[in-house]
Amino acid sequence: MIKANRSAGSGVDELQRISGCMLGDVAPASLAHEAVLDMEMGLLRQGWPVGQSLGALPDVRKRLGLGRPAFREAVTILEARGLLDVRRGPGGGLFVAAPALEDVAGAVLMHLALAGETHACIDQFRLLVWRMIVNVAIERRIVTVSGVTVSGVTVSGGAGSHDWGFAADLAEQLGKTTMALLARLAEMLVRTSQGTEAPAHDCALADAIGHGDLAKALERLDELAGPVNPNSAIVALELAERAFSLSGRKSAMALAARMTRELSGRPGTQEAEWETAERLGYTDGVVRQARRILQDFGIVRCHQGRKGAELAPPAAPTGVIRLLAPCLVASATPALDIREAITFLMCSAPVLAARRARDADGPVARAAAPASGAEAFEALTLENLLLELSGNPLLAIIVRSLGLANIFATSEPLAPPDRWDVMAINRRILQAIEAGDVAAAGMLARVKLEIMQRPAATYLAVA
Repeated sequence: MIKANRSAGSGVDELQRISGCMLGDVAPASLAHEAVLDMEMGLLRQGWPVGQSLGALPDVRKRLGLGRPAFREAVTILEARGLLDVRRGPGGGLFVAAPALEDVAGAVLMHLALAGETHACIDQFRLLVWRMIVNVAIERRIVTVSGVTVSGVTVSGGAGSHDWGFAADLAEQLGKTTMALLARLAEMLVRTSQGTEAPAHDCALADAIGHGDLAKALERLDELAGPVNPNSAIVALELAERAFSLSGRKSAMALAARMTRELSGRPGTQEAEWETAERLGYTDGVVRQARRILQDFGIVRCHQGRKGAELAPPAAPTGVIRLLAPCLVASATPALDIREAITFLMCSAPVLAARRARDADGPVARAAAPASGAEAFEALTLENLLLELSGNPLLAIIVRSLGLANIFATSEPLAPPDRWDVMAINRRILQAIEAGDVAAAGMLARVKLEIMQRPAATYLAVA
């Protein structure tokens, strides 16, 4: 557990500081919520070993140094979010579980809805993922012909053989676990939002990839995605409920989304837990789990007794990141895959930011870069700034989740050897963004991509 390791040395402290940059401000609501965060960080450090026993409940409680009420609440939160399984009886105890991708999608949609974001960020993110996967396919010189094996990769092709569209399938054929997971997540978000589904196969795209024509392939992706409308509808909370329900279970996560929607429509303090359970047909235990999830995500403030809960200001994406990062690590995603996805997605932010500045006839947000050499985490600060300026909160959430997963996949808090080169380019990128110079931002992003793709054993790509 992270609490037990805090005195282990400067390496652990540095990992904690970096992970704090990824998660953002984390202010646990209680001792139980602090224990939840500590357990999550500890399991990430262990590679999120799904199925592993943490021991009997009394033993785990003693290791954490918690009283019975706080420990019960912590277990309630972790079990409700799908992070732990509680097994009763002989041979029982706490066992590590993996978050479901449906729960990640639901949490993403709930955050976007509460933040008042539109469907544009979802459509734009899916297009970025498509571009990333196609870039890799062309770099590998993959020929997408059914049944043909090229460079050790078999591309099956064929309509109706892919559940999540061409991009997820192509990423799997490339052996890119992280990119395949992101393609499935992006498609799940689009389909839950009732957007246009990705085709299972596209002949024009396959031809462009087969001939190594990146420009033509990217043009075809734009056609398949359709125009991204910045004035599209705001994400509705009902979509989060729909995403959670895709897992096929009547979960506390789904109830949490419904309770959020009800709270948003009725400001002020709400009914007590037993009243919610009686009205909606859930058990008191599930309602308690749902309330604790919302409190842990910073969405509601809970009160005891009949005072119930009240909706808090729009939550930070911390709760979403704390679901997606374990999902990535639990899927046994190679560290190299994670870093490659981070690199591509980070380098897409400057172009988006420059376009926003150009279309707004001036900088969207004037934010000064940190002073050179001010601190060891200047690189992190600059990358977070670029992600914010991109105007796509989903992109920022995904990259920060990948960054958190990458930290624990590599267990190396060392900065990359090219960090100063990247920071120097980032400063020039900020100048291009402020000027609304899309061409310069794009050129600098490509240079940055080349630098960040240099192989190095100690390289740590962070967002």
